[in-house]
Amino acid sequence: MIGLALQMLRADRAKYFAMILAVALSIFLMQNQASIMMSVFAMTGSQIRDVSEAEFWVMEPDTECFDQVKPVPASALYQVRGTEGVSWAVPLTKIDGYARTEFGKLSVVTMMGVDDASLVGLPPRILKGKAEAVRERGTVMIDPGGANLLFPGEKDVIGKRVRIGSESLRVVALSDASAPFTGFPILHMARTTTLMLRQAEERDTTFIVGAYKPGADVAAVERSLRERFGLKALTAEGFMKSSRDYYAAQGIPLLFGLTIVIGLVVGTVITGQTFMMFVKENSRHLAVLKVVGVTARQFAGMLAAQAATVVFLGCCFGTALAAGTSELARELPFLRGVFLPGWVAVATCVALAAVTGVAVMVSFRTIQQLEPAAVFR
Repeated sequence: MIGLALQMLRADRAKYFAMILAVALSIFLMQNQASIMMSVFAMTGSQIRDVSEAEFWVMEPDTECFDQVKPVPASALYQVRGTEGVSWAVPLTKIDGYARTEFGKLSVVTMMGVDDASLVGLPPRILKGKAEAVRERGTVMIDPGGANLLFPGEKDVIGKRVRIGSESLRVVALSDASAPFTGFPILHMARTTTLMLRQAEERDTTFIVGAYKPGADVAAVERSLRERFGLKALTAEGFMKSSRDYYAAQGIPLLFGLTIVIGLVVGTVITGQTFMMFVKENSRHLAVLKVVGVTARQFAGMLAAQAATVVFLGCCFGTALAAGTSELARELPFLRGVFLPGWVAVATCVALAAVTGVAVMVSFRTIQQLEPAAVFR
């Protein structure tokens, strides 16, 4: 009976392809928007994640995310180093400014000043050049997005110069820094270089990053820094969560969520309506099957097979399209952080299949109400 059900489905090619297309477009819309939302929230912690050596981040209590910060006092570094349970700690400076090239390109940039001795804070992967080169005063490391924006069409940016304020800085390396949430170029440099670029700012340390001693009580360390020195300490995961929560409160999930819901509703309505039309137009054939003794259970199996075929093929095509779009987007430097999580693909397919099941149940009730005599009308 399942084979017969699939033959009936394929016989009406127009509705067959219409249902598959509706499912595919719905899945694509939901997965595309969900992947962008997940990627955006992942980018809020990109620069935190890049400091792979740091187990904790220390900052001013008012700091809620990586992109909106307030420098800590100069004494904070020694206070953190002297706290029981801390293995090591180094300063990290983050400032924003305007960079321009000799060709007139201008852009806001995020500058990360890392500890000169340890270089803790540099991205884990360097595409070109050497990490040690940034120790030289007046040198910077640039990310792929920044290289593409400030030096469009240039295959090799090593040796190029950017001007920030009155200082001319030489590019000595190309980093594989994670895509930032802001979309601004990321320039890594030694703190000695960063101090040259500070303007009207007394404090020169934005964060303090470090690691715990083996077996240290993380909660006790955070409590000690908060109660003794008025500093907020968070684990790397905790700081990334704080950044995500900050932007989530701005209404970003609501906008993406509405689009995802619209995709689910549109796909379900089109698929369900087409499926019900398909059942009604084949009512005479279904009545014949009732005459020859096909049971309600067998009809249910036939409908389930038809719906499963449509949903499976539609989900395959839609997921392939969403994954392909994500891969194409990753080719663009500032969108290299876009990805399609596997659980998102599975969840969207399951959600659409579940809602489509409602349309199948309604169609099944239509079949149950058919009279065998309908074949003679």
